[in-house]
Order: sequence, then C-alpha cells, then structure tokens
Amino acid sequence: MRRQPAALGGSSPDARDDVGPPSDHLSIASGLDHDSLPLNFPQTFLPDRRLLGLQLACAERNGGGNQEAIGAATGIPTGKSTGKVEPMIRYAQGMGLIHVEKADGDWRLSLTRLGQVVRREDPFLSEPVSLWLLHLLLSRRCGLTTPALGIADAWFALFAEGQFRLGPRFSQSDYLDFLTARHGEKSYLKSLSGLVPQMYLEDSSFAVMAALTLEGTGQDAVFVRAAAPVERTFFPAYSAYFFLVWDEQFGGDRQLAFNDFTRVTRLLSVVGWGDASVARWLDWMVERGLVQLDRYTGAPVLLRLRETGEVVNALYGELV
Repeated sequence: MRRQPAALGGSSPDARDDVGPPSDHLSIASGLDHDSLPLNFPQTFLPDRRLLGLQLACAERNGGGNQEAIGAATGIPTGKSTGKVEPMIRYAQGMGLIHVEKADGDWRLSLTRLGQVVRREDPFLSEPVSLWLLHLLLSRRCGLTTPALGIADAWFALFAEGQFRLGPRFSQSDYLDFLTARHGEKSYLKSLSGLVPQMYLEDSSFAVMAALTLEGTGQDAVFVRAAAPVERTFFPAYSAYFFLVWDEQFGGDRQLAFNDFTRVTRLLSVVGWGDASVARWLDWMVERGLVQLDRYTGAPVLLRLRETGEVVNALYGELV
C-alpha cells in the first residue's frame, strides 16, 4: 500500500517575501537546474523508466564520478565515449529530478526536492501522475529569451510551440521540418524527430501516460496529441509544475495573473485544455488551499497560499 504522502496543512500564506530572481544555475526557490540541455542530449536513447529509477537511487547517495563509474554503480550500460549514462542523467535533470554538476569529466549528482518525493513514493516511475509532471517539466521553457527556447528544446518545440505549426495531428516529417526551421540543418535532427514522439509509444518509456498515439503506418503514419487528463488524481502534478515553474520564471512574486503564466510558459498548449478544464483545476487548487483566486478584472489572478515544497510533497495526495 502506498505510504501516505505529506499533507498540505494550514492556510497561512507563503511567508517567503524576500525570494529573489533565480541564480545563473539553480532556481533558489524551486531547486530545479534550469540550464538548457544540448539539443541532441538523448543521442539515440529513449528515457527508460527503469534506468531513470537507477539514476535516482545513485543521486540519492550523492553519487558521482565519470560515466564508467556511474555505469558500474547503477548498472546503466555505458562505454568510454557513448552509452546510456549521460542521456539518463540529462533526462533526469531536465525532468527536475536531480541536480547535476560536471567538472573535468566527472559528474556530481543529488536529488532535487521533487526527486526526493518521487524516489520515496514512486521509485520505479510507474504512476501516470509522475510521468505527466516529468513530461511537463521536460517540455518547459528555458528562461525568458526571445525567441522562446526550451530546457529540452525538441520537447518544448513539439508540445509548447508546435500546436499552431503542427496542429493536433502531425507526421515525423512535419516535426523534422519544424526542428530544422528552428535549428538549421543538422545531421541528427531526423533521428531526434523520431525519438521524441517514440518516447510516448514505448512501454519501457512513457507510453502509459498516452500523451501521443500513432495512427496509420509507413508514410501515412501520423502522431495524434492527447490532452492532459482533467481528473483530480492528476491535479497535484499540474499544481506542482505550476509552483515549480512560478518560482523559476517569476521569482518571488506572490501574486500572478494566470494569463501571464500561460502566455510565458505555453502551459495550455502543452496540456491541450480549454477554459472549462482550466476552471476545474483552478477551483481544485482553491479548494485545497494552494491559492486564492480573484476574478475582479475578469481574468483570474492567483495569490500563493503555500510554499512550493508543500505542494511538491503532496504530489500523490489524490491517489487512493
């Protein structure tokens, strides 16, 4: 039986009024690494949930060393110049699970606050709640640059920026053309344009969350987007994302217009929601005492009533 996750207690507002903007490497409030990842960081490897779990166990021990040492400690396959260790580290970093430092070829790994909760409650990454949150974080925007780029830009391009360019149904060649328009001709883009959507079709990866499905075969094959589930079970995951990215993008602001958040982050494009779905989630956050919601200007304005750590700790709070 699942251990009872930390509950949200009390209703006093978040007292951290003096939180400043993020540093160059870490968001002080959220604890996420938010340097952008190399475009081709996956090489040719999908995120494997079992291997990511092994990576979390290594980070929990503050493990480190070179690729070979981490491979030996975790059992993740690697070699001297290639292998799955570095891609799994970068996936876990982009998903907000681990902090990463690298110097002179050696890695130093530790769990983020989110990584600690996931490691404790879902160490094998089997819960769709976990996977939706990790998907959202991997698809998030990196900083406030213009044009907008993502932490893992192939994911940000597809899920956050690709709604208008690609639409709800798209082929691999459509996606490849989009990546090429963003990054120029690169030899690895064809492989990358197949790998990213394939992540959501492989059982060993993220297929259980069903963010994409495949229709047709061969040259007629198209990927079809699915909206994020509008169910209470998943609302803690969306709320954890909301608070983590609020910290990352908006610093210490305690009050925030929801439209500003969605405009900057492209959240609604990623989740594929309309107004009714948004309202259900926002009402749930109010009901749970996470935020106070004002609509005096017509558009919702949110006041934080919880610290990010409390919201992250309650990630699995709606699971029976």
